[in-house]
Amino acid sequence: MTFFGAVKGLIPSVTTITVPTNGDLVDDITGVLSGSWTGGTGGATACTGAGNYFAGVGAYINWGTPLIINGRRLRGRTFICPLTVNQSDSNGTLLAAAVTTLTTAASTLAATGHITCWHRPTSPGASNGASATITSATVPDQVTSLRTRRR
Repeated sequence: MTFFGAVKGLIPSVTTITVPTNGDLVDDITGVLSGSWTGGTGGATACTGAGNYFAGVGAYINWGTPLIINGRRLRGRTFICPLTVNQSDSNGTLLAAAVTTLTTAASTLAATGHITCWHRPTSPGASNGASATITSATVPDQVTSLRTRRR
């Protein structure tokens, strides 16, 4: 909730972010559903960004881990969409202040050691999945958009 509290001013006020207090457990190695979890405080964060926004357009966070799989470092990405239009610069990139806010919040979250990145198994039934604790975060000064892969 601390992360979302730190970035809520970048996200349109029509948005509420809800963190659940329960969910499914997935086995890191096989990717098979292995149970459920309950705990934490959860809650909702009402976003406070003023102004218009483009739906599905915003920023992203690159997450880093120390784990190497098949010669590549395990990385993750989180999209923060939408952002209000007043978070963009005149050249179409993110405002420096928005990048700083997101980077600070993401780095603080990574430093807790309570967030992980998962590498799914290469095929159903395979046992080569893995996960690692996220240790770093960067926010590029560029805008991204969400789109579906399924039609």
